[in-house]
Amino acid sequence: MENTENLTYTKAIEELERIIASIRSENCDVDTLAERTRRAATLLAFCRSRLTATEEELEKILADFD
Repeated sequence: MENTENLTYTKAIEELERIIASIRSENCDVDTLAERTRRAATLLAFCRSRLTATEEELEKILADFD
């Protein structure tokens, strides 16, 4: 997995949006398409992981209220 150290969920989403915009543009360079797609996959995995961790943490916090 490419570097996601010091990355926040918000920054990952912003980078994903930039990658999507660059892929959709008419100027998309076919030579970097695989690299951009690989980075997007890395960012998606990171975001899923953060969402899952947050969901688990929230469930634990809310369970304390019961």
